[in-house]
Parts: sequence; C-alpha cells; structure tokens
Amino acid sequence: MPPARILTDENLRHYAPAALPATAPLVLTCLQPHEADVVADLLTADVHLLSLDRSDWEHAFSPWPAPRAFKKAPDFSGGATETLASLGARLPAVERCLGLQPRWRGIAGYSLAGLFAAWSAYHDSPFQRVACVSGSLWFDGWADFATSRPLQAPPARAYFSLGDSEKNSRHPRMATVENATRATACHWLQQGIRTAFALNPGGHFDDIAARTAAAINELARDD
Repeated sequence: MPPARILTDENLRHYAPAALPATAPLVLTCLQPHEADVVADLLTADVHLLSLDRSDWEHAFSPWPAPRAFKKAPDFSGGATETLASLGARLPAVERCLGLQPRWRGIAGYSLAGLFAAWSAYHDSPFQRVACVSGSLWFDGWADFATSRPLQAPPARAYFSLGDSEKNSRHPRMATVENATRATACHWLQQGIRTAFALNPGGHFDDIAARTAAAINELARDD
C-alpha cells in the first residue's frame, strides 16, 4: 500500500490502495503510526484506513470516570463523549478534504479504543460497523451498561476478538474481560446485529496490528 497521507492538524493518517474509489468504505482505528503502517500493509479489504493518534487514552476513550488500572497510570476521566462528538464533527470535514464519499464508516479499536468503539454504538455515532479488538470491556460498570441499555446506533456488522490468555490476567478487574466480551457480543446478537466473536492465541499485547487488520477485513467481508 502507498505511504500514508498525514493530516497533521488532525493527528490523522490516511491509507488507501492506488486508485481506490472515493466511495469505498472508511474505517477509523486508533493506533500509533508504526502500528497503523503495519495494519495498512496487512489489509486485504478495499477500504480507506484512517488512523487517529492519541496519547491521552485514559481520558479520550473511557466512557465514565473510574480508578486507574495501574499505579503509574492516570485515573480514567471519562472523555469518550467529548471524543465521539469531536469525531462526528471532524470526519465529514476530513472526508471533504480527501475527496471521499464512503458508503459506510467503521471503527476498529484496540484495548481502550476497543471499549470506545463498542460504547459508541450506544450513542449518536457516525459509525455503521464496529470492531472491538482486545477491548477493555473489563472496565468498571461496562457489563451491566452494555447488556441493559438499548443501542442508539446499532451497527450493521460487529466483530469482537480477544487473546485466549487475556482472562488469565493477575489483575482482578482485567480477568473479567472474556466474560464481559462474550456477554456483550451475545447481547448484540440478540438485538439482531450480525456479530462475530473470535479468540486469538496469546495475550493482550500480542499481534496488535494483525488482529486489527483481521477485524477490519471481517467488517468489510460482505461488502
């Protein structure tokens, strides 16, 4: 795939195969540039990949305040509403800048960004397809929230995946991740959403780019 087009003011990178139509789907992910570069190379789906680089994950992608997960990390400050509103306003402008008219938008988030991706479907979201990859669905209060609230923007297709050893975390909160992810995926299926769930070999930090690329390919599988 050609090198990314960097949109400096937006902390965004745009990747697309040569001659990809402007109407091809657009998928947002939230990764560091070196990770996004690998995802772009691994994609087989014909999509416009947009990668957002944020350093304040504990704020930007947390749905509500919660205690920190690690001693040296900041507390979660619940900035997801602000982030989603910003994306809803900025994406159309970015698309105009790039000359795009995507027939659908997706989001494929990893870790806390995976939590954000799933959470976005419960609000006024600009995304029609959602992938939650090793999502932090162990987050305090998530399981009850996800299985008791209606989805305001139910996606046309959803994909959840985890590493098969993530549930073995020695951190009590994080050890609940597989149960919470399965419960969320099951709830979405019951709501009539085409939902896939996959277990990958390894832990939370294994094969981030490959898992993200697989999720995006799955979102676009029937396109």
